[in-house]
Amino acid sequence: MPLLDRHLASEVSALMGTFRLVMLAGARQTGKTTLVSGQLGVASATRFSFDDSSMLHRAEEDPIGFVDGLPTPTVVDEFQRAGRDFLLAVKLRVDRDNARGQFLLIGSANYTAGRGIAETLAGRAGRAVLWPLSMGERLGVRESLLDRLFEPETWPPSVSPIARADLVDAILMGGFPEVVTQGLTGRRRHTWFSGYVADVVSREALRPMADIRLESELRALLRLLAARTSNELVISELANDAHLARPTTANYVSLLEALYLVVQIPPWSKNITSQIKRRSKVVITDTGLAADLCSINQSDFAVTADGPAAGALFETFVTMELLKQAGWSERTVDVFHYRDRSGPEVDLILEDRHTG
Repeated sequence: MPLLDRHLASEVSALMGTFRLVMLAGARQTGKTTLVSGQLGVASATRFSFDDSSMLHRAEEDPIGFVDGLPTPTVVDEFQRAGRDFLLAVKLRVDRDNARGQFLLIGSANYTAGRGIAETLAGRAGRAVLWPLSMGERLGVRESLLDRLFEPETWPPSVSPIARADLVDAILMGGFPEVVTQGLTGRRRHTWFSGYVADVVSREALRPMADIRLESELRALLRLLAARTSNELVISELANDAHLARPTTANYVSLLEALYLVVQIPPWSKNITSQIKRRSKVVITDTGLAADLCSINQSDFAVTADGPAAGALFETFVTMELLKQAGWSERTVDVFHYRDRSGPEVDLILEDRHTG
């Protein structure tokens, strides 16, 4: 199965024409480099990666000289590994030149999570996040549900039905391009996800971003979060189950967010009252990863199955599909949830930032 086009490519191209530099983020193995080299057509001579230790060393030793020697436009992969001084050197260069699209910085960790990295590049940088493959990308269909939701004249929106078994397979597979294109199932898929988690939590480049005492703690916490996906995040309860101190637990959750493995859906609070529980929902960003971490399979989705796991994964699937569409929507859409102390609950609330 060939890798399908990524819908975010047009958004990245638009950002390159608008900003002096663009930051493209997302979890490892979501296809960021493939998007840049394939759909954006960036020549290999202008692509650099700080996974190359010698190149990283040069950027760390003399960030200003390194950046000044780069051609434009330039793509730098895993840019966050070079830290704050590299970003300041980029800032200096784009401040000297007002041209659009000078740099495309690709990262698998949120650069603002790094200690000492306070430079926001405000007004200079456009940002985009590449999540795992959306359902439309797998089917070769451009999704526009978010745009149509805010246009009453288009209701009811047309939808293409999908068989229950096919939907379950899609949820269990997740959207990492290699898993999807290789059609990994069973033990092969489990081996891939196990290796993925091991690689992500063991990378030395992540050490400056958080106090990671034991990799086993971070892996265990990720499993606990997978078991809680699409539920409210209560740090004290999570810390108790993980046998960790509350500050350590909060620190690890922030790190997993910075790695784009976890996302928090904030509570809707346009009219703040004492009735609203101001807790975010926590969502694992790939349902295949969440299912593997929790050992969930097709039997858990059977009509006769007794348990909340399937429902939580289905809600996670819908949430992430909407977040993915928000990346290329014509509207600026924020995603929230709502829960009142007296019981009423809304799983997802979508708000157009410019009209809401």
